Amino acid sequence: MKNSLRLLLGSLLIGASMLPARAMEAPAAPDAAGQVEPSSEAVAPPAPEAHGADAPDDGAPAAEHAPETPAALAEGHDTHWTESRTPMPFDVMRSVQFLQDQVARGNVRAIRVQALLLRRFARTFIEAAPEVWNDPRNTRAVVLFTFSGGTPDVISTLLDQGRLPESERALFEGALAYVRNDLPTAAKKLESVTIDDLEPVLAAQVSLALGQIHQIDHPDQAIEDLANARLLAPGTLIEEAALRLGAPLADAAGSHDDADRMARRYFDTYHDSSYAANFETRYVALVVGRAVPDAQGALISMDAVVAGLPDDRQQRLYLAAARRSLVAGSLPFASQVAERAIVLGGLEPGDASRATLYRTASSLGTDSQDASRKALDGIDRNLLHIEDQKILDAAYSVLDSMARPALMTEVSNPGPVEPETSAVLARAKAALDAASHEMKKP
Repeated sequence: MKNSLRLLLGSLLIGASMLPARAMEAPAAPDAAGQVEPSSEAVAPPAPEAHGADAPDDGAPAAEHAPETPAALAEGHDTHWTESRTPMPFDVMRSVQFLQDQVARGNVRAIRVQALLLRRFARTFIEAAPEVWNDPRNTRAVVLFTFSGGTPDVISTLLDQGRLPESERALFEGALAYVRNDLPTAAKKLESVTIDDLEPVLAAQVSLALGQIHQIDHPDQAIEDLANARLLAPGTLIEEAALRLGAPLADAAGSHDDADRMARRYFDTYHDSSYAANFETRYVALVVGRAVPDAQGALISMDAVVAGLPDDRQQRLYLAAARRSLVAGSLPFASQVAERAIVLGGLEPGDASRATLYRTASSLGTDSQDASRKALDGIDRNLLHIEDQKILDAAYSVLDSMARPALMTEVSNPGPVEPETSAVLARAKAALDAASHEMKKP
């Protein structure tokens, strides 16, 4: 993968600048579905020797058809490569989209290469000949460039110079306002754009931007926008982002089944994404919130959503949910998901200590005191994060407070202990809540 990225970048930064203009002339705009949609073929322009008429026929003498070398060009030798140019904006953005697909599949290097590519060609966009912007592929590319993290100075300069089509000004100004965090203006401009008139990937990008804008004040509209983005650009980084945003919004709106479907889609398709950790955090928060009123239902849905992941990934999610539930005071769910992590087996020592801690701390008052103390005593404190050490201390404190009234009860009231058990559970929860409060302090 590293070599392929080097080749991609090299072909853009070195080889493409020497491509014959006649071979790389932009053809008439094809149908919208084929414009900028990323694919495995959406890479930098090919090297000259492999392009069109310049490639030798099978069996033909290489000397007859091989192009002049870069050295020959530099020395001024006669050559049929009489004209050359740098890549067109739409060429650049196809390569950027290829890199974005790599990011969605977990290639962290692709993030850095994309940033380099966007910086490298920003000036090229600004200095492009006026006729470049007569090609709608290039005007769409500058919008994608802006949404993809390219400097806003490019589209701002082109707008100020009147080099972009006036008929699409709302789209350009909307993209510019969005990246400048002027969300009210961005919403107004982008909402006036007819999405159906755009090619699919650009329409998906606009829908994603609108979903991000609307997620706070108009979540129902955001859910619809993000659904459009997913449908228009499946398998891309756009869908990956739309799923990350959409699942928590759907769950908060009460559409738990929709949220679960999106979470399954994410884990099935983008589990190696460079942003997967971000979604895992969002998903854990989602399922823990759902567990407050219905721990068993939340557990069943979580089991189904994460079932396709490798065991270690499932355990990571279960442990994150256990800790978050414990800190939130949702003790039954914390105990159940910690147990899930233990049952899967093969935990590293540190994770095994965490799982035992969460399982034991969330079960104080339901497990026997002797069993709980034995479990806590078996935990190597040095394997715990300092914040988890606070939970361990709180659990011991609860056990100590449980032991004292238990002795008094045996002497003074050997009858039914259910009320006392309820009081113990209340004290256990209070102690763990206190630990939670302590952990949240800066």
